[in-house]
Amino acid sequence: MKKRRETNKSDRGMVMALGFFDGVHKGHQALLKKVIAIAQNDHLESGVMTFVKHPLTLIFPTYTPDLITTNDEKIKTIHSFGIQHVFLDDFNEKLMNLSSENFIRDYLLVKYNIKHLVVGFNYTFGYKGAGNVEMLKKYGKKYHFGVSVVPPCIIDGEPVSSTRIRGLIKAGKVDEIEPLLGRPYQIKGKIVKGKGLGHQFNVPTANLKLKSKVILPSSGVYYTKVNLHDHVYDGLTNLGANPTFKQHPYTIETFIYDFDENIYNQTMALTFVKKIRDEIKFDNIDNLMDRIKYDIDYIDKIYRNHPINLQDVK
Repeated sequence: MKKRRETNKSDRGMVMALGFFDGVHKGHQALLKKVIAIAQNDHLESGVMTFVKHPLTLIFPTYTPDLITTNDEKIKTIHSFGIQHVFLDDFNEKLMNLSSENFIRDYLLVKYNIKHLVVGFNYTFGYKGAGNVEMLKKYGKKYHFGVSVVPPCIIDGEPVSSTRIRGLIKAGKVDEIEPLLGRPYQIKGKIVKGKGLGHQFNVPTANLKLKSKVILPSSGVYYTKVNLHDHVYDGLTNLGANPTFKQHPYTIETFIYDFDENIYNQTMALTFVKKIRDEIKFDNIDNLMDRIKYDIDYIDKIYRNHPINLQDVK
């Protein structure tokens, strides 16, 4: 994937938010709004500094999480809130080994002409995360820049975090994600050819190949919204390795309601609305196809909106 970066140093001075911003959820959005408010009031530029890869990729690779958003999606979403600059820096060994003070003084202040930093309540920085928000405030006084610490965004009694959202995605609780993200959970990719079994049984599916690796919901059947050709369709999406078949590859296959076009190699976005059931191993392909047709009918009757025929209303 091509990395999108900005390298220009602010002449006026920068109000900058720091963090990884995976998902750009409601908690992150509070930081972005704070940055914009300060930048407008003080006539400064607004920015976000984050990293190309999650820091754990270098520190503890085994614990590196699957991400909610790709870098391109992250940049686009951050800009949509009015932020002028998004900087994707490399988290390398040199940066990892900087002390907390050196990270602020020799890296951020020199590279970006910082006038004000905005961070979350639990932000850490510097070698082994030794720096915290209290230390950041001390450095602010020492090196003459402002510091704003944004409190946690609480929804349903818990702070909103990327970790919390990843847990919901992994559990298949896709209907609980939108209040935390501030938008529906969505994945994007290109439609590729599959084995064509669906066509044989009159239930054609679009096989989605992701452009970049992101976290995916637990295996099973979902009611989805399909964004294709700037139109939104209803869909039934199955994620998994299809245990009915031996050594079947992991696939993301979607039956699109009221749709019959050749769409190979085209980009499609899937928004997950509700999990219908877990993945099931069937005795044979006929039983599998019967269940898929049942699921299609179930979603059609329970979730899809149908125009009311006034003749049927008594």
